Amino acid sequence: MSTNNKLELKKVLGPMQIWGIGVGIVISGSYFGWNYGLAASGYIGMLIATAIIGIMYVTLCLSLSELSTTMPHAGGAYAFTRRAMGPLAGFITGIGVTLEFAVGTAVFTSGAGYYVHFLIPAIDPILAAAVLYVFFFIVHILGVNEFATIEMILVTISVAVVLLFSFYGMPHLSADKLFGGSLIPQGISGIWAALPYAMWLYICLEMLPMLSEECRNPVKDMPKGIMRAIYTLVILAFLVVTVTVGLAGVVDTSKEANPLSYAIATGVNENSWLISVLSVVGLFGMLSSLAGAILAYSRQTFALSRAGYLPEFLSKLNPKRRTPYMAILVPGALGFIFVLMFDPDRLILISTFGALVSYIMMNLSLIILRKKEPNLARPYKAPFYPIVPIVSIIISVLALFSSVFKDPTFFFINVAIFAVSIIYFFVWARHRINKDAPEERFAAEKGYVAVKRMIPVSEALTETETKETVPL
Repeated sequence: MSTNNKLELKKVLGPMQIWGIGVGIVISGSYFGWNYGLAASGYIGMLIATAIIGIMYVTLCLSLSELSTTMPHAGGAYAFTRRAMGPLAGFITGIGVTLEFAVGTAVFTSGAGYYVHFLIPAIDPILAAAVLYVFFFIVHILGVNEFATIEMILVTISVAVVLLFSFYGMPHLSADKLFGGSLIPQGISGIWAALPYAMWLYICLEMLPMLSEECRNPVKDMPKGIMRAIYTLVILAFLVVTVTVGLAGVVDTSKEANPLSYAIATGVNENSWLISVLSVVGLFGMLSSLAGAILAYSRQTFALSRAGYLPEFLSKLNPKRRTPYMAILVPGALGFIFVLMFDPDRLILISTFGALVSYIMMNLSLIILRKKEPNLARPYKAPFYPIVPIVSIIISVLALFSSVFKDPTFFFINVAIFAVSIIYFFVWARHRINKDAPEERFAAEKGYVAVKRMIPVSEALTETETKETVPL
């Protein structure tokens, strides 16, 4: 086996598994977090914020569908910006993604640990978090197919219960709770303030392109999986926001750590059997997001290490399972330290900052590559170009500032993290870039052109023959 083959991931995923992983990594946002934006926005303002962020993610996913089929590598965001804007831009984007998911893992694990403690008070939340870390490390080291199986079970249960909650609660909705009082308490500024919380209904879906290298047929499977996932999440987002507020009202819901259970208790029956189900399945949702976040940071760390930007040992693969075990363990251990040291509410600001930086960079990459390399093979083309990436960039910038100015201290912490990363790049990483890594090889191979027509969006989501490409 060649050196390059030794550093290639196993191809086992299809479109249904991509959908399951995508929805699974986000689903915990339906159960908690989004409701904290209600105090400033009200129901109507929250719906507007949810729609704005939904548009941002739909347009982002359309851009990612094109980029991921053009560059089907584990590097994902790093690979896209590396090709479009060079090594430094690729590295910075990769750092943003790694921060988002490694820190996000700490947030999900901390929340899950305290959720276990809430359900079983005798169990210490930190101990619960440690056990969950170890369990999901083992699952991920066993293999992505094993992870995908567990994720499909978790996401199926979580989505089913969100739908059960929605349809069970609909007959009890109160128009007064939805529309009574001030429709948008703080006006435009209230909607703006709600944007980061609306992101919680969708955030982390952008990790899916990092699985392109593990797809059986990324040209067909990745666009299907990504777009089906985002459409599912948009539907769930509007259902959850409307039913929760319609049952419990704006004021009380905005303060609850478990808004769905509270909504059923308030608007239907405080002794309803569904309250207990929601409490247990809410934990499943957090575990689903936790598992997906580990997958995301490990693939981005693996890709950056394989390309030489991070130390070489982080790209070691399990000889039998072909899984990047060091890229799973090392960032995960750092994440557990975050659980011990920091408030999860503050860590969210780092995760969100890294996410939004990567969204801006990926959409810029799409625009730059369309201009620089018009003949680049694009088996899938994002529709309505250039409107799609431009809209996504504009909303991402707005959301970035809405979260940054919420806490100036963490704004400067984020800036400092990226400043140190840039210094690290020039002092160490740029001298050790591995030109044989798939993302680096692809960045150097200019001049690929499709020999068949590109796939429009209407065909990309149906069974389509894989298009061939040849070098000029």
